[in-house]
Amino acid sequence: MKSFQLRPLALRSAIPPRIIRPSQLEFPISRIARQMSSQREDSIPHELRTAAEPRQNRLHPVRLSHVEQVNPSVRLLQFTLTPQENNDNGQQPFSFLPGQWLDVHIPSNTQAGGFTITSTPADAEVLPSPEASIDSLAGEALEPSSESQGRPPYVELAVQDSPNNPSAAWLWRPKEEILGKELSIRVGGSFTWPPTGVDVNDVKNVVFVAGGVGINPLISMLSHLNNNEPHTPNPTTIHILYSSRLPQIQGTASADSILGQILFLPRLRQIVRSQESSHRLRISLDLFLTDLVSSPDLLSSGSPSDLKIHRERISDRDLRSAAVGIDGEVDPRSTVCYVCGPPAMTDSIVEKLVGILGDGGEQRVFFEKWW
Repeated sequence: MKSFQLRPLALRSAIPPRIIRPSQLEFPISRIARQMSSQREDSIPHELRTAAEPRQNRLHPVRLSHVEQVNPSVRLLQFTLTPQENNDNGQQPFSFLPGQWLDVHIPSNTQAGGFTITSTPADAEVLPSPEASIDSLAGEALEPSSESQGRPPYVELAVQDSPNNPSAAWLWRPKEEILGKELSIRVGGSFTWPPTGVDVNDVKNVVFVAGGVGINPLISMLSHLNNNEPHTPNPTTIHILYSSRLPQIQGTASADSILGQILFLPRLRQIVRSQESSHRLRISLDLFLTDLVSSPDLLSSGSPSDLKIHRERISDRDLRSAAVGIDGEVDPRSTVCYVCGPPAMTDSIVEKLVGILGDGGEQRVFFEKWW
């Protein structure tokens, strides 16, 4: 894998494509396929690979405001929306759906990089300070201003160290060289929550399957569902199947320390624990570690209470168990599945889930691939 970028492709020919809407294609799918076939998949520029995907028209200015090292190979970066984004100037405000990605335009690069948003739409809104909230409750509704804002609106990306990807390489420069720099971003993609072509009011069971950095769009979706947005229908049951390798850690480390460096696993566990307290969503979290040989003692004391750790890859049995509803039966009308991972893994799991859901299953399995 050359870069940490999510790339939507069509399902196999036996299954109708679910994340590309024909009315929004800039080029016929067959033409895009011919263009791609002449190049290595991992060398195709982001904008060409995603040319058939819907995009917003506007570029939004942002400032790189925070850089955090998750593990030796992944950084979390937060981009703060500039003040003019919050003003009513008649232009399209910044907005996105959970699961979408960004074209990231770096001044020194001629081609935009593509990176999936890992924060929620609520994070991109102005969060008033506690004082402003109290005044509002007292009947004095205040317009957000620089003085009344608590946390400024931002969008978050997780970027893997990829020296051969110019955009990723720039975002992996020393922090002091890039913090405070201004960039431009554009929202795109159709692998989103809520699911397209499905009545979300009927959805009771959601299955999220992630392979490695494929967790990116799914953490945005899950965090959004965890927020319990008002007037938004939510499912009752969520199953998360996350396949990952262990991070390369120098020296000895505790089990908690090792697990804490798996991309977004601490955030996933926090969501599971919060829902165990609120009882609003029933969430199960299964972690499939494919290289436990490197840390044979990791499971010496068993799995933690908030997740189940497996020593093998995701099996057909695991997929069927996740797709089963509360009554113990598979009901494709109340289930949707989201899959994001490497191409071979994604193809295999999508095909299996469509078979498990049966009649109509191809309309309720959504996917995106990364390279």
